[in-house]
This record gives sequence, structure tokens and C-alpha cells, in this order.
Amino acid sequence: MRAVILNGEGDLRIGEREIPRLRPGKTLIEIALAGICATDREIFSGRIPGIKPDVVLGHEITGTVVAGSESDQVKIGDRVVADTFYHCGKCDSCIANSLVGCSNPGELGFTSDGGWSQYVLVDTSRIHKIPDHLSFEESVITEPFVIPFGALLDSKATIKDRQILVVGGGLAAVAFASCAIALGASRVAVSLRTSRRSELFTNISPKIHLVSRDEVAKLSADLSIDSVGNTESITTAINGVKNSGQVICYGFSSEFADNFPIADVVLRNIRISGHTNSSGRWPALIEILSSGAVKTKGFVDRIITPEEVPDALANWQGNLRTAIRFY
Repeated sequence: MRAVILNGEGDLRIGEREIPRLRPGKTLIEIALAGICATDREIFSGRIPGIKPDVVLGHEITGTVVAGSESDQVKIGDRVVADTFYHCGKCDSCIANSLVGCSNPGELGFTSDGGWSQYVLVDTSRIHKIPDHLSFEESVITEPFVIPFGALLDSKATIKDRQILVVGGGLAAVAFASCAIALGASRVAVSLRTSRRSELFTNISPKIHLVSRDEVAKLSADLSIDSVGNTESITTAINGVKNSGQVICYGFSSEFADNFPIADVVLRNIRISGHTNSSGRWPALIEILSSGAVKTKGFVDRIITPEEVPDALANWQGNLRTAIRFY
């Protein structure tokens, strides 16, 4: 099969891989679309340590089940998305059968071959069927939406009838804003660095309001989210939350924060929470996507072939979400 293989920093190549061999508890998915996210670009640039050469990237995947173990929820022929996170199976948490807390987790596209290939092998328990009315272009967005959705729920913050601040203009910010509205937020303020995606956010809901960085300082959000992860964004998020409020730190970028406003956190009794994987939230998000309460149509704004991937990452055009089509 064709695959996009990382050979080293800044070196992606189209190569051949054997189709993964079936194993008990695993399911083979034929990839329709695979997303390219900011983390993939960081890996390509060598900014994320521990990624070994000769790995197939890709953790935002959707396609069709073609072989392997079936379950009550997923059968051969189903159109699916996949949670590419997996547990080590050896640490104390895994031995205790805990759903969270694995001390040595892995993820397809990072620690083992991912979905930038024609086929990928995934734990059957981590595959989720998608509704027939959702296109692959819509469903490939599930993974970048499920983590913000899970972050909102797992933060234990009250969302319904509250004011939320989202800092950032990428797909994660879109997901946080969309999911906050779906969970009943009364108002979502979005702080953008530029006006390039203003219309995209205002089209989500009339409850979304764009604010400048200066206006953010005057806000009193119950919960704020930093979806970027640099000095400016975390400062904006902390400035915009009320005393004793909560800030979700989600983003981390190549501009890492080097001037964290720790005094504000301490003196204003602000709670900080970080968030990454949201394994248990996939069914709930898919139900919301199916109902139309959260929409992902139109967010994939560039589709390329596997052969175009190396140049696309080397000369990034700033699309909201680029996806690779395999058939």
C-alpha cells in the first residue's frame, strides 16, 4: 500500500508498506481521508521529540472497515472514525483496567504507524461508526473536535448559561466555540489575532462575538480557553477570565509561552487545567454531530493526494484543515 513516511526532520516521502496483518481485537480500515493538523506540522519540523524515523504519520482518520474483528457497534462495511490513542497495557493503571491514567500511552501516527496510508490497523474498541448522512469530509473532523469537546466536559466547569472566552483562530478554537454553544453557553467571545476567519466564527451562532485583545481584558468570562499556547494567548486567556474562574490550556505552539502570568493565577485564585486525549467522549460527540447541533461541514478547505503531502507541509498555505484523499 502507499504511505506517507517520515524519514527525519523535514523529510517526508511516499513509500510502500505492507498492508497491516490482522490480529485479534484489531480492525483494518481503508482510509478515505486523513487530516493534517498543527501537531503533524510540528513533528515534520522536528519540534516534537521522541518521534522515530520511518513512522507513518496521521491521527485524524476516517474510512471504511474492510476486515478484522467486529463488535456490537462496528461491522465490516461500516463507515467509521477511529480514536488512535492506545494504552500500554503494562502499567499499574492499565492492569487495573482504568480508562485513564496510563503512564506510557501511545498513539497511531506518533509511536506507531498512523493513517497517512491506504490502510491502518486500529483497536476494534476504539472504532466508532458514523451516520450515513455525514460525509467523509465532515467526519474526518471528529478527532480534532472530540478533544475540545472532552476538555469542556472533563474540566467540570459549568457551561450552560455561562460566558466563555476562546483565544485563537484555528480549528481547535472553532471546535471549542461550537461545542460551548452546543452545551448551552449564553455567550462565547472569540479573540482572534487577525480578522481572516471572522466570518467563519460568526456563522457558527449569533451567540458568538468577536473581541479584540484589548476588549478581552475588560471581560469577565466564567471559563476561558487558550487554544494557541504562546505568551500572548495565555495572557489573554487569563486576563479575560473572572476572579476564581478557570482557564483550559489546550494549545502549545512553536512560540511556547516564555512569560507565564503566574502572579495573576495565584492572586486571583484562577484554576488552570490542561487537556489532551478524550477517549470516552467519542460517542457523545458523534451523536451531537449527527443531530446537527455541532456542524463540521466546510471546515476541510483543501484536499490533496499523498504525493502532494511533502510539499504541502514544507510550504504550508494556512488552510483551516487540509486532508489527504487515498481513493
